[in-house]
Amino acid sequence: MNNLGIIGGGQLGMFICQAAKNLGIKTSIFSNAKDFSAKKFCDSFYIGDFKDKKIFNKFIESADFFTIETENIPFEFLDSIHKKKTVFPDPKIVRICQNRLIEKKFLNSIKGVKTANFFSIDKFTDFEKNIKKINYKGILKTCEFGYDGKGQYKIFDKNINHIKNLKLENFILEEILDFKLEISVIVCRGKNKIISYPVVQNIHKGSILRETIYPANINNRTKIKALDLAFRIAEEINLHGILAVEMFVMKNEEILINELAPRPHNSGHWTLDYCEISQFQNLIHTIVDGSPKDPKPSCNCKMINVIGNDFLKKSVFEEKYKFYDYLKEKIKPSRKMGHYTFKT
Repeated sequence: MNNLGIIGGGQLGMFICQAAKNLGIKTSIFSNAKDFSAKKFCDSFYIGDFKDKKIFNKFIESADFFTIETENIPFEFLDSIHKKKTVFPDPKIVRICQNRLIEKKFLNSIKGVKTANFFSIDKFTDFEKNIKKINYKGILKTCEFGYDGKGQYKIFDKNINHIKNLKLENFILEEILDFKLEISVIVCRGKNKIISYPVVQNIHKGSILRETIYPANINNRTKIKALDLAFRIAEEINLHGILAVEMFVMKNEEILINELAPRPHNSGHWTLDYCEISQFQNLIHTIVDGSPKDPKPSCNCKMINVIGNDFLKKSVFEEKYKFYDYLKEKIKPSRKMGHYTFKT
């Protein structure tokens, strides 16, 4: 029997554990938090700091191959595992995706791939000079360890002096785009095969994903272009695993790439209920036999994230929809506490 080690024990880790169990694969989790969503679903777990060599060695011995459920993991930790066993995807891919500046430069190096205009910011004078170039309409982000709106500052005339007070080291300034809608594509690539899930439409509020709609409300030409871009990026990055590609569709139907995630993605949660093979199952197929399977979507649907105090309506969601509880210890205002899906 193959054993899968998962770095991170949040809701993605929980879903990976469940998918693995259904495929007869044992799982072990490495978590740096004592309470985590996947705790009741894995076969074993190791809690410790990324620098704890004793825990690290036990974790390496617990599995035949490894994957991640968050890209916010020190590269050195992943690389140390990869030198002894195999991590999917390769830690070099995770390193690209965990730094916004490196990621943007990589994307723009691929023929036919474009992103929003961006600038490296390491001091206030960098910011002052470059914000003018984009008519004072930008988002200032930390290059690393930012997600769901964390470490992000929307820029407008009145708050420019506030930016002066920040320690502007290792930031990126991105142009705010007047886009038509947001979409994403999830690609699974193994040594034998590459597949994609259909294009979905995403609705964000305050930089947090609220809704995913399948299928995306786009024309066929835009759909084909989005899939082609996702495949091109997966090939260029030499993916062996799963990759979510977030994109903006502009008003002229041009597609700009927003971000990459080298792991299962929130916009793929609908696949748990409305695809024959979920994104989590396909991640495992990709690792174990190198051949992801055709997802076979069954019907039009929506996925809604339950964020913060919305979780207090859990019983209503459970009664009306297919509801998933992420088993978080505390309710926090911007925390994803669960999600639900329904046919449309």
